[in-house]
Amino acid sequence: MFLDMTLKRNEELVRTATILHRNGDIPANTYVLDLDQIEENVQALSRSASEHGITLYYMTKQIGRSPFIGQIIEQNGMEKAVGVDIDEAAMLKEGGCKIGNLGHLVQPSNSQWKYALEELQPEVITLFSYERAQQLSKAAMELGIRQDVILRVIKPTDQVFPGQFGGFLLEKLNEEIKRLTTLPGIRIIGITSFPVFQLNEEKNGMAFTSNIQTLHHAKAILEQHNLEVLQVNAPSATSCYTMPLLKESGVTHGEPGHAITGTTPLHAYREDLEEVPSMVYVSEISHMDEEFAYTIAGGFYARGNMESALYGSDETAILTQRTHTALVSPENIDYYGALEKKENMKVGDTVVYAFRTQIFVTRAHVAFVRGVRTSNPEVVYFQRRGL
Repeated sequence: MFLDMTLKRNEELVRTATILHRNGDIPANTYVLDLDQIEENVQALSRSASEHGITLYYMTKQIGRSPFIGQIIEQNGMEKAVGVDIDEAAMLKEGGCKIGNLGHLVQPSNSQWKYALEELQPEVITLFSYERAQQLSKAAMELGIRQDVILRVIKPTDQVFPGQFGGFLLEKLNEEIKRLTTLPGIRIIGITSFPVFQLNEEKNGMAFTSNIQTLHHAKAILEQHNLEVLQVNAPSATSCYTMPLLKESGVTHGEPGHAITGTTPLHAYREDLEEVPSMVYVSEISHMDEEFAYTIAGGFYARGNMESALYGSDETAILTQRTHTALVSPENIDYYGALEKKENMKVGDTVVYAFRTQIFVTRAHVAFVRGVRTSNPEVVYFQRRGL
């Protein structure tokens, strides 16, 4: 999905990834991330957010949810992280990162609320239901605190990805707020929804989903109850491109994830965007038959939209040697990937892919590299998986 744009905008990363693999500095099944470019991307996002009055919570699950990269992001302008589940938040917090929003995709379990409040100390917690609000309020009261929360609000016609259902129904929000405001351990300060953007039909921009209207209606309902709405949180494809659109629509908070590596859907089609692609996946040809060359896997992602890959035995040849990929069925474990076989392929050849991913759900290693544009690139942090 991002191979062409990575070659156009960050060819050095493809070269570097190949050199590191050929030299044995990284194994197959490793994502290679250009740390210098990531820093530039984060700085660009931070500047844009400041210009448009948007607060950003950064997201790391796409790149392995490592506190190493969390600290780098914080040093470059984004102060707090999204913990999409409590395990991610715990990992980041233990590594010295600050937690902004906890629980938007996965709600903490009943027994975890005290831990979340005492140890993770999130700025806000996203709630999906009155029952979870009760649990949180009880834990907060026992600790003698009052926790700021934002409500995930949905209506039946909103876009919601499979496996991510849940939230307060807009048509019932008025009655729900009457109940929620009786809970002494929480303070409602805002609303959220996901996703608020999708790639437009022309594939040259991002368009709002109906979820943005849900947020507008929900904000009005909160204000009718004399609640001060401090956060209108509208994640999905938060980037320098979408920041002015968010501002115009009254949004206060965004949650960049893929933009940090220049891999939102729009980044596959436009080379004038501020953020530059900075992530590739490296494998090697394990074996072949008459039809396919099989690559060592573990890092493929069902929604990756892979179409092709580069292969070769050195960093120059790999730039021009391309073949189509055979899709890996999500019904099976990705022990191997498959490439359409070419006559000049050899077992042991390096293979470089660039596709949309969520590293935290894979078995892949992650190598953060500096000096991609120099003659002496270096792996500065290696996150080994599967041990």
